[in-house]
Amino acid sequence: MNRKLIVLALAGVCIAGANANELTHFVQMDEKAAFIEGDNVVQVPADDEYLLQYEYSMAEKAAAMSAVAVSADGTQYKADISEETLAILESAVKAMQAQGLDASIFTTEPHEPTKPALPDDTFSSLKVIGADNRVRVTNTTSKPHLYNGRIAVGCTGTLITKKHVLTAGHCVSNGSGTWYKSLNFTAGQNGSYKPWGTATWKNAVTTTAWHNNGDTNYDYAIIVLNSEPHGGNSGWGIYSGGTHSVTGYPGDKPSGTMWTDSGSTNSISSRRVCYTLDTAGGQSGSGIKDSNHYVRGIHTTGSSTRNCGTKITSTVYNTIKDWIVKNP
Repeated sequence: MNRKLIVLALAGVCIAGANANELTHFVQMDEKAAFIEGDNVVQVPADDEYLLQYEYSMAEKAAAMSAVAVSADGTQYKADISEETLAILESAVKAMQAQGLDASIFTTEPHEPTKPALPDDTFSSLKVIGADNRVRVTNTTSKPHLYNGRIAVGCTGTLITKKHVLTAGHCVSNGSGTWYKSLNFTAGQNGSYKPWGTATWKNAVTTTAWHNNGDTNYDYAIIVLNSEPHGGNSGWGIYSGGTHSVTGYPGDKPSGTMWTDSGSTNSISSRRVCYTLDTAGGQSGSGIKDSNHYVRGIHTTGSSTRNCGTKITSTVYNTIKDWIVKNP
């Protein structure tokens, strides 16, 4: 069987399994959401060494990856994943990996912005490890920085479609069942300069494991915007090692300014990637980007010796893609 036929056959397994069981069919919940109001109020979770090494059963993984969502008006939704569906998906992914196809299939290409930036009429617990090597990004309207943006609650996110922002789960929910309210997104912010203004949010989606239990192995989310900031988006896909950068809006620097650091990363578990890149509170949710500026993970936690993030695996990639389809 040639490469093209293998791709089609394996992709068909994924699609058939997802459709048969409705991978993430969102159902409205009776209970209205509880919100935490205000800007810059996010609490950064600590790394949990026990969770880093924990081996989940198929039932635990299905429950953890099930989704919970909220709209700006407080309506909540849930989408349970069955063990059968997850087993089918993981089986198909393993088959693709055996053929060396997962990296090319589980990647979304970037798109150029279609809206010009407004003129700049201004005059203008995450850790630093050792010396501070972060560099300020002064041209935030250039690629790839224009895909990054500041989330009002005090986080960073990356546009992975024209109006879907990838970020950390703890940037939309406190991990104890309560949502954050200030999720508006400002692409390419540079101090008080907001090149494309600020887009308001419509929905937020994260994993049940993060929202209800604060499980840092499942600390990822998307925010759905009401409008496209500039019509462009970053490329993104599964993690495969190498040199990466973390770029975002640290709280220990002048307000609204974007900073970056780069270096090697290490996969320390099947779900987490760590590095000694310097970060600070406010950079939670930043994309962990490879040398081609594709997002391969989401920055989430840190300590005095290392910072870490959620690895985008094939399963995480497919889950997020499905969230995007179900939450346009």
